[in-house]
Amino acid sequence: MNPLHPLTIPTYRQLFAAMVLTIFAQGAWALYLTMQTLDLGATPATLSGVVAWSGIGLLAGSLPAGVIADRFPNKSVIVGVLALNLAIATATSTAAILDFVTFWMLAVSAFISGASTAFFFPAYTALVPVLVDSDDLMAVNGLEGATRPLVGQALAPAVVGALIGASMPAAGGYLIAAAIGLGLLAALRLPTPTRAETEADADAAADSPITDLLDGFRYVSRTRWVRSSVLFAAVMGLVVTGPLEVLLPALMRSSHDNGPALYGAVLAALGAGGLVGSLLAGSWRTPERFLPAMVGVWALGCLPLSIPALTSNPWAIGAGLAFYGALIGIGMVIWGTVLQEHVPLEVLGRVASLDFFISIAFMPLSIALTGLFSRFIDSRTLFITAGLVPLATAALLLALGQLKMPQKTLAEA
Repeated sequence: MNPLHPLTIPTYRQLFAAMVLTIFAQGAWALYLTMQTLDLGATPATLSGVVAWSGIGLLAGSLPAGVIADRFPNKSVIVGVLALNLAIATATSTAAILDFVTFWMLAVSAFISGASTAFFFPAYTALVPVLVDSDDLMAVNGLEGATRPLVGQALAPAVVGALIGASMPAAGGYLIAAAIGLGLLAALRLPTPTRAETEADADAAADSPITDLLDGFRYVSRTRWVRSSVLFAAVMGLVVTGPLEVLLPALMRSSHDNGPALYGAVLAALGAGGLVGSLLAGSWRTPERFLPAMVGVWALGCLPLSIPALTSNPWAIGAGLAFYGALIGIGMVIWGTVLQEHVPLEVLGRVASLDFFISIAFMPLSIALTGLFSRFIDSRTLFITAGLVPLATAALLLALGQLKMPQKTLAEA
C-alpha cells in the first residue's frame, strides 16, 4: 500500500492541510507563549503559571470536544476552532506590538487556545472515515503520526524560534496566525455536510450533552477491545512519562558536560523513530488481530526505557528511544485506524476524546509521582519500572482474556 495515496484524494488533501497547519501552530504556540511571557520579565514561577493554562485548557476541553464532534457537523467544528485560534493569536500578538499585553492576558489566551485545540482532533478523527475509504485509513493515520514529530516537534519550534530570535516574540505570533489562517481556508473548502448528515446531527443535538458523554463512557466500558486498549495506554502513560520528562534530562545533565544538548539529541532520535514507524505502518493493512498486535508493539517498545538504568551512554539511550518511538508510532497508527474502522460514527468523536483525555490527564500525574518517588526510590529502579510494567500489564491482560478479539470484529476485519 502506498502511504501517500490518501493525498491523491482532493477532499482529504484539504483536511490534511488543515491538520498539518494546526499541528504547526500548536507546536509553535508553546515556544511563542514562553518567549512572549519572558519578554515581559517573567520569573520562572510566573512563566510556569502562564504556560500551565495551555494544559489546563486542553484537559478541560477534551471530554466536551467528543460530545460536540458527535452532535454537530465536523467541518463546522474544525472551522470554528481555527477561527477562534486565529483570533487569539492575532489579538495576543497585536496587544504585544501595542505594548499592553499582560501576564493575565497571556494566561487567558493560553487557556482558550488549549481548550479550542482540544476540539480539533476528535472532529478530525470522526471526519476522516467520511472522506476516505477504509483501505486508506492506515495510510491516513501513518501520515498524521509522521506529521506530529516532523512538523509539531521539529519544524514549528525551529522556524518560529528563528523568527523570534531575529525580531521579537510578536512576529512569531503573527506567523502562527498566518498558519492558522491558511488552515482555516483549507477547512472552508471541505465538503459541506449532506442534508441527511445535518438532520442526524440535529437529532443528536436534541439529547442531553451529559447523556451523550455518559453514552460514550458506557461504550468504552462495555467494548472489550476499546476498554483494554485505553486501560493499557493509561498504565503506560503513568509509568513512562515521568521518567522520560523528569529523570532522563536529570541523568543527562549530571552525567555529561553538554547534558542539555545530548538530551535534545536523544529526544530527536525518539521523534525520528516515531516518524519512521508511522510511515512504515501507513504502508501496511490493518492487522486482523489488531488488539494483541497493538498492545504487543507498545509493550515491546517500552523495554528500551530500561537502558538508562544500565548506562548513561547517549548513543545507547538514543538508539533505545528511536526503537521506542518507532513501535509507539506503529501502535498509534493501528489504534487510530481501528477506531475509525470499528467504532460507530455516532460515538467516534466521544471515544477519540476520551482516549485523548486519558492520555493527557496521566502525563502531569506521572510527572508529579515521579518527582515524589524519586526522593525515596533510586532512579535506576524507576527506569526499569518504566520498561517492564507495560510488558507485565500486557501479559496480565492476556492472561485475563482481555486481549481476545471479538468474533464480530474478526468477521469485519
